[in-house]
Amino acid sequence: MTLKDCRQGERARVAGVHTSEALGARLRALGLFCGAEVSVLRVSPRRRVWLVETAFSTFALGAEIAESVEVTA
Repeated sequence: MTLKDCRQGERARVAGVHTSEALGARLRALGLFCGAEVSVLRVSPRRRVWLVETAFSTFALGAEIAESVEVTA
């Protein structure tokens, strides 16, 4: 399951991030790394943007990046 499959209000644990090294480093700095818990605060009506919260920050991800983040419920 990926972050893109999550709905508003759901919590999940990151199982893997499958992106370039540069983007992966940026996501880790925001608190999105293996084992981190994330909360999906909002999903845009067309499911193109996910507003997520980690222990370190709150930020938005586009659909392509949300699809590259593997999570478990």
